[in-house]
Amino acid sequence: MINTASEKSSIYSMHKYWGKKPSGELARIISKFSKIGDTILDPFAGYGGFAIEGVLLNRNVIINDLNPVAAFIAKNILNEQIDIIKLKELADTLKSQYTNFRKEWYGFQNGEITTILRNATNIPLKLRIKIGNRFKEVTLSDEEQRNFLKKEQSYQIKSWYPTNILIQNARISAKSGMTTADLFPKRALICQSFLFDLISNLEDCPEKELLRFTFTSNLANCSKLVPPILSRGDMSQGAWMTGFYIGKTYLENNVFHYFENRLSKTIKGKECYLQLRKKNHVKTSYKILNEDAKHLPLPNDSIDFVYTDFPYGDTVPYFEQSQLWNHWLNNEVDYENEIVVSDSPERNKTIIDFKEGIDRSVSEISRVLKNKKHFVFHFHSLSGEEWNSIVGPLKKYGFSFQSCEVLLQKTLPPRQLNRCNTIKGDFLAIYQKNQEAVNDRCDFEENFKDKINKLNANDFYDTNELVVLCIKSMLETGFDSDIGFTAIIEKYFSYDDNRKKWRKL
Repeated sequence: MINTASEKSSIYSMHKYWGKKPSGELARIISKFSKIGDTILDPFAGYGGFAIEGVLLNRNVIINDLNPVAAFIAKNILNEQIDIIKLKELADTLKSQYTNFRKEWYGFQNGEITTILRNATNIPLKLRIKIGNRFKEVTLSDEEQRNFLKKEQSYQIKSWYPTNILIQNARISAKSGMTTADLFPKRALICQSFLFDLISNLEDCPEKELLRFTFTSNLANCSKLVPPILSRGDMSQGAWMTGFYIGKTYLENNVFHYFENRLSKTIKGKECYLQLRKKNHVKTSYKILNEDAKHLPLPNDSIDFVYTDFPYGDTVPYFEQSQLWNHWLNNEVDYENEIVVSDSPERNKTIIDFKEGIDRSVSEISRVLKNKKHFVFHFHSLSGEEWNSIVGPLKKYGFSFQSCEVLLQKTLPPRQLNRCNTIKGDFLAIYQKNQEAVNDRCDFEENFKDKINKLNANDFYDTNELVVLCIKSMLETGFDSDIGFTAIIEKYFSYDDNRKKWRKL
C-alpha cells in the first residue's frame, strides 16, 4: 500500500537532521526496484527516510550510517515498541519537575518569556512575553539588562553539559577554541543542562529515548544559532541553517516552551508511524547499523536492492555539523572513517581520501548486491572530480548505467537557491549490477556535443542546465576523468555577464 506524502509528513518533521529526501520519491524508487519481502539496503542512511518508506512498503530494510546520531534518530523513529500513553506520562512527570525552575528563569511580570533578542555579546535587548493567549514585546532598559545578566552570571550550573571543543572549520563558522557550550547563552545552557539531567534520571526505556530524541531536536532552537528575519522585524524567527554562525543579533527561545512544542511533534510523528504500520499490515523487519560503509557486516549477494544518498564531498561536512547533537549524547564518533572533503585544517580530509572512501563503499555495495539487481543513488555536486569519484568505481565494480534524471525539490536550500554556480536539485542515477557487462561506452565529448546541438543557438542557458548536460554525458559514457565542468562549458559557450547566463558559440 502506497501512503501519501501528506500522511507521512509528521514523521519527517520529528527531528531537525538535514538532507531528507521527498517521501513520495523514496516510495516510488523502492516500489519500482524491489518487491514485497525483498531485502533492501541504504549504506548512508542519514535521517532514515529510506527505512521509513521501506518498512511501510513491507520490505526487509537494512540501513547504515557511521554517524551515531543518524543511527540514534532512525532507531527512535522506527521503533514500534513504544507506549504512547507511557511517553505522555513521563512527559508529565518532567513538566512537574521543571515547573518551578521554568518560572524562575522565564517568568516575567505577569507572563512568561518565550523569546529573547540578544546581540553578539549576549546582551538581552528585547523580550517576547506570553500573557494568557496574548504576546507582547518589551524593550529592556539598561538596568533591566544588567539585572538580567547578573542573575545568569552569578548562577553556578550544577548539572552536566558538554564542553567539547568543536572541530575548527571556517566553512561552518566553527572558530578555533569554540566549544559546544559556546553555542548557547548562559540562561539557555542553565535550562538545557537542568532538563537533560531530569531526562537522564528517568528509568531506562524506549519512551525515555524518545524524550532524549526530542531534547536533541530542540537544541538548535534554543541556542545562539537562530537569526531574526530582519525584513519582517527584529523578533521574527529565522531558521537554524547548517553550521555554527552566530549573527550580530540572535533569538534565544524558552527551552521548556520549545521542548514541549518539539515533543508534540515527536508524539504526532510517532503516532502516525505506528498507525501506518498497522494500516499497511507490516510483517517485515528492519536493522539499523552504525558501521563504516567501507566494511559492511553483510553476506555476499544478500541484498535485492540498494539505494543511497552519497556523502556530498566538499558540500556538507555532516559529522562536524552533527557535533551539536553528538556532544550532548556523549557519542563516540569515528571521524577518521567519515567519507568527506573537509576544509578543517585539523582533519586532513582531501579529495583523494574521498575518492578512496567512495571506491571502497561502491566495492562493498557490489559485493552484497545480487547480480542483475539495481543500485540507485542521489548525488549533488558541481565538481567533476567528485562525480568521477563515483563514476569510476561504478564502472570498475560491474555496474552498468541505466538512466538518470534531475529531481527539483519544491523548496531549495538557500545555498542552491542563491548561487548561480550550483546544481538546483539532486541527480538521481540508476545502475544495474551486471557482472557480464562490457563497459564499452561512446566518447564523452561527442555525447556532449550531440546534446548541445539540440539547443537553440539564440537562447541563453544558466550554469545549472549546462552542468546537468555534462553530468548526463559523464554517466552515459562512463567517462571517469577529472573533468572540469566549467572548462568544458567554456569550450562551447560564452558567458554573458549582464544576463548571468551562457550562450552557444
